[in-house]
Amino acid sequence: MSIINNHIVSQFEKTIGTGTINEPIYPTYLYYDYGYFGQIYTNLELGIGQPVWITGVRFHMVGDTVVDKTAVNQTLKLGQVNSSEFATNVQNGMIQQPFAGWSVSNLTTVKSNFIWTVPEDYNDWLEIPLDTPFQYDPTIADSNLLVLWENRDGSYLSGASTPYSKCSTSGSLYRSYYDYADFSMPSITDYGTRDNTGRPNIQLVIKV
Repeated sequence: MSIINNHIVSQFEKTIGTGTINEPIYPTYLYYDYGYFGQIYTNLELGIGQPVWITGVRFHMVGDTVVDKTAVNQTLKLGQVNSSEFATNVQNGMIQQPFAGWSVSNLTTVKSNFIWTVPEDYNDWLEIPLDTPFQYDPTIADSNLLVLWENRDGSYLSGASTPYSKCSTSGSLYRSYYDYADFSMPSITDYGTRDNTGRPNIQLVIKV
């Protein structure tokens, strides 16, 4: 039991995805200096019928066999979206241009300028405790959860294959997104790549 906004709440965890695909691009790709990385998890997958608070996000990470790998100046945002996959013509700012029905609401920075370290020989859930709890409301039209990670480290780590997250696929649905680059952060008006080859397994820490 704990307290959020003067209300006593209980905590539970929701896990989405049990896949075994090894994907170094997600949740952030440390082989490049900068980047945007996104995922969509649907209302149906969350299976939640009332507004709740998300207080932590976990990814199943696998570390390098030799050294810890660390990136600084990472930012995590959560929001809600009306689509079950990334639409075409979506920019890094999560705006669709030209507009064709894609809608995002309550895109919130929940953790900023944090250090992300995947320890050597790690193979387990790795949590990001949120500085700002996110209220997820499944009753609105934008009922699917959007996860957006921004890598602003400004340097890269050698070895593109580690660390990596355990991922699942959703058939042909484009439930992941990326746009990474060296030397400077891609513009929020640049168009990223929507991806259907893997989406990180995720565990949400939820209070209600």
